[in-house]
Amino acid sequence: MNTTTMKYILFAVLLLVHASSFAQTQADVNKMMKMTPAELEAYKKKMIQQQTAKAQQMAEQYNLNINTSILPNVEIKPPVKDVKRLALIPVKPPTRTELVTSLQQSVQQVQKGIPAPTVKEVEQFVASKNIAQIHDAAISTFYNNNSTQGVLMMMKAVAANPDSLQMMNNLAAMYNMIGVQQKAVPLLQYCLQQLPNSSIVLNNLGQSYYGLGDLFTAAAYLRKCLDIDSLNIEANHSMGMLHYFKKEYDAAMKYFEREMSVAYRRSTMAMAYKMGKKFNLRALAQRRNQRKGAKQKDAFEEITLGKFSLPQYPGSAKEITENKNEYLAFTQSVQTEMLFWQQNASTVLAKAPKGDVYPGVYHDLVEAMLEELDEEFTPEYLNPYSNDEAAVAQEILQRNATAIISVKCPEAPPGSSIQVQQEFIIACCENQKRPLADKLLTELGNHIKPLFDLGLLRCKAYINQMVAIVQLDPSPANQAMVYNAVSGYFTYLSTALLFYTGGEVNNLLPDCVPDYKQVNLDSLVQSERDWKMACPSWMNIEVDLGGAAVKADCNKYAIEAGEGIMAGFEHEFKSGNSTLLIGVGAKAEFLGMAKAEAKSQFYFTFDKNKTFSDWGVKNTGELGISGTPLPIGGVDVGGTIAGIEISNTHSLMSGAYEESFETKGVIAAIFNKN
Repeated sequence: MNTTTMKYILFAVLLLVHASSFAQTQADVNKMMKMTPAELEAYKKKMIQQQTAKAQQMAEQYNLNINTSILPNVEIKPPVKDVKRLALIPVKPPTRTELVTSLQQSVQQVQKGIPAPTVKEVEQFVASKNIAQIHDAAISTFYNNNSTQGVLMMMKAVAANPDSLQMMNNLAAMYNMIGVQQKAVPLLQYCLQQLPNSSIVLNNLGQSYYGLGDLFTAAAYLRKCLDIDSLNIEANHSMGMLHYFKKEYDAAMKYFEREMSVAYRRSTMAMAYKMGKKFNLRALAQRRNQRKGAKQKDAFEEITLGKFSLPQYPGSAKEITENKNEYLAFTQSVQTEMLFWQQNASTVLAKAPKGDVYPGVYHDLVEAMLEELDEEFTPEYLNPYSNDEAAVAQEILQRNATAIISVKCPEAPPGSSIQVQQEFIIACCENQKRPLADKLLTELGNHIKPLFDLGLLRCKAYINQMVAIVQLDPSPANQAMVYNAVSGYFTYLSTALLFYTGGEVNNLLPDCVPDYKQVNLDSLVQSERDWKMACPSWMNIEVDLGGAAVKADCNKYAIEAGEGIMAGFEHEFKSGNSTLLIGVGAKAEFLGMAKAEAKSQFYFTFDKNKTFSDWGVKNTGELGISGTPLPIGGVDVGGTIAGIEISNTHSLMSGAYEESFETKGVIAAIFNKN
């Protein structure tokens, strides 16, 4: 186990020990439970500040090379300008001879600080290897936590081959990293003379002056670098930091986003959070893939989820019946897939290794990108069919169902055959109820279909982006998350299918016949429904009793007596009313057949129960042609061949006024016929 690993383990253990010493007692927990949200937020900030300070103190105490800038509430300050070291930099770039001489002197200085056995080991290695092997070994040794030995090997390689600008640049980069930037600048200035448009050299010069605290000069070199290579990682990061120091956060984010579009860094992520900013990591990753020429995968189609798109929404209640088997088969397929992917998720988690599992290389990146994905694709965004939209759908269903139920169907005429009655019922359902059912489906479909179509598009985008992220760290938990998302897609499809029956709208049409053929009910042959058994209106008789007369027709009979002052009695067959009359009147006959009669009488009416009900004045006028009287039992019995009787009554009890017009004999027959 190397020294770096030991330091990190020691740091983690110490953090745990210190964290446990601050474990909350039950009293502390009770105290927190009584805090207001504002007090809890303040308490949280206080604890973060305390623990951050302790982490920094521990890193310094145990000499741990840890980037504490990622810790919350750590204030990052710009490097202080080191005037003394800046003064050691020559005004002009050195010559080749000056470089070689300076390198040889530096080799002797470095060897004095290294144990003799180590120096001897380096000299033996350099003597036995070629320049390329020495160069590669120097880099490997430097990054294997042995920076001094790696620098010594690189110095010997450059001194032996001063014309290699690559090795000279790499040595300068090592100088920058170990904090002797004043030695790096001359080497880089010499390289820049030979390669004036080298973005690598310009970046390293910018990093040298950045470390020395000369931020103005650093920015000048970094800008030149980015003019040549706009995606240089280190130059973008340093330019972002320069703007951060000046609190120019928007400008800083522009450079940090360029950096993150090439490589993910936790420290840069932390810088964004410190500024209250966030990266669109998924968009940055997409740009990275585009630059590499990698095509964006459509995982949704790779799993062939596209063939599970919703069928055509029914346009009528008949279509629901016709497509019933299709909807049923699709529903069964969707439910099977939903259960399959749920089981997949459970199986993956069940087979996950137990105990400590080291996270993948991109674990932190994946976590951040998934968090960003969930912030965009919230449950409310994924499912546009909200409670409000559900309420609208419910209102559409209830309102239209009520309209269907409320239809008043015309009844078949009394005495119609069972077949005719059934035809009336079917015709009402097909002609009046079915159009309302189709209207329900159309209105419901116009409301919910666009919502579910939009939701399915969002589900597809969500699954595609989730798969692209999880592929960087396909842990069991992340795999299960993808499988559950796919299962959720099928759950969504199943929910949408519930509306394809329009709330079982066909249940509201029990009397409809899908293959019904319209029958013209007006053409059905049937008997006269308005005919009633009654006497002919032309039938009437009149009996002359000498000074009194009895008259009768289909509606009533009457008795009259007197001349001048006339009295009478009437009885109506239909109502059962009886009326006594008394008043003035006159009769006249002419040509032996025609007769006229006019009366104005008070009347008193009794109902069928012989109870007084009304009284008033009745005026009657009658004109007719008498038939030949027939002597029957000594009494002349005759009738009116043709006649008209007009009367009006004015009730003195209720104030009502009525008029009547009655035809008799031949005239009655003619009137009734027309």
